[in-house]
Amino acid sequence: MFKVHTFESNNAGPHILILGAVHGNEIAGTLAIQQFIQQFETKKLSLKSGKITFIPTVNEQAQLYGRRFMDENLNRVMKYHIHPDTYEKKIANQLLSYIEKADILLDLHSTHCPEDEAFAFIDYPNEKNLDFLNIVPVQTALAGWPEIYRNNTEIDNFSTEEYAHQKGTNALTVECGYHKDLKAVEIAKKTISNTLSHYGLIEKETPLLCEKKIITLSSFVVKEKAGTLQKNFKHLDPIKKNDILATYETGEKLVSPLDGFIIMPNHQAEIGAEWYYLGKEKS
Repeated sequence: MFKVHTFESNNAGPHILILGAVHGNEIAGTLAIQQFIQQFETKKLSLKSGKITFIPTVNEQAQLYGRRFMDENLNRVMKYHIHPDTYEKKIANQLLSYIEKADILLDLHSTHCPEDEAFAFIDYPNEKNLDFLNIVPVQTALAGWPEIYRNNTEIDNFSTEEYAHQKGTNALTVECGYHKDLKAVEIAKKTISNTLSHYGLIEKETPLLCEKKIITLSSFVVKEKAGTLQKNFKHLDPIKKNDILATYETGEKLVSPLDGFIIMPNHQAEIGAEWYYLGKEKS
């Protein structure tokens, strides 16, 4: 269902799994991974320790059609399904064993808005994951994703990071920037290179550690009916309590309950999908 490329050294070390295109239209990770596969295959790069597994395109059919997914969001169904009844659930069942075998998971994504800056998700900010985060070439990370979904019965949250955490695997998700921006590919490449260097798999100068601004997600809003966001909000735009964020065609207005940030606003959100998230900077 997807192609797997594995490279091993003869020396002990961690097993790193790197994923691209969990969402089919997010190609930055795919393009970056393909370049590393070529370098390993042509011996321009070699492992000095450990093992690496690349899956450049997890959702191959969706990528073929230029879509985010075929039947449903793969990063909401990442658990074992006894009777998988969608394309994405079948992929999830196949992918789980690769996550289980890895010590470290890097899941590369990209965003739908040209103005979006690169950022990371750190769903479980323990010591090991924070150490991992500090070598990723982004300035901002989002925490609190599992918590805002835990009590929501309408939208599942079975992501690659969630499953990795359950299995004791160190994991990060990096949103490398806009899908079609070449800078996103460069960020994906640097993230891969820094990861392999940081964990001792390749001979390269160890990346400088850089602490991030961590924003904790507090809630999200599902678009319940036809409407529009109040203005051309961009990811991480600051907002004030009682700011109008969106208006339904019925005239109902949605206001901010906090001083903080609007996160991943989706101006093209369909009814029933997540419209925007809210968060505050970690103090």
